[in-house]
Amino acid sequence: MSTPPEPERFSFVLEAVIRPAAADDLPALEWMGLHSPQRSVIRDAFAAQLRGDGLMLLAVSAGFPVAQVWLDLVRRRSEGIAVLWAVRTFPPLQGAGIGRRLMEAAESELRRRGIMRAELVVERANGGARRFYERLGWRAVRPIEERYWIPDEAGLAVEHQLEGWLMAKDLPP
Repeated sequence: MSTPPEPERFSFVLEAVIRPAAADDLPALEWMGLHSPQRSVIRDAFAAQLRGDGLMLLAVSAGFPVAQVWLDLVRRRSEGIAVLWAVRTFPPLQGAGIGRRLMEAAESELRRRGIMRAELVVERANGGARRFYERLGWRAVRPIEERYWIPDEAGLAVEHQLEGWLMAKDLPP
């Protein structure tokens, strides 16, 4: 019986650009069906960007959004706080530094806009994500529970519950 050959290992460079989402990006933000149930949420976030109420920052490589972070600029505007959400890196590329670069770009954009504090929620069960944010200077403020509704494929609102940590970061100029 012959021994199978060893797998060939190699490294490659992945070039990406960080930029705001464009209308043509919206289908790809569903990540090949992974986020298709949130199609209406994606469209709403893009509409908020067009109104100036939000920003969808993407890391795009070869025309595909490999990471994203969305900024809500109105929910806590009166307190001088921006809320980051939908912070994610395409699963096979997690741990490659793309998320860190995207978060740095988001923080820089908020500073440029004069926003001095940012908040986000990380799921309590996702210790790896919490450690990621802590390495970037974010701190857990308090546990939080949120309920939200997302339309399903038939357009019916489905309730979701999030148990997480509210995390915050001050953004000095």
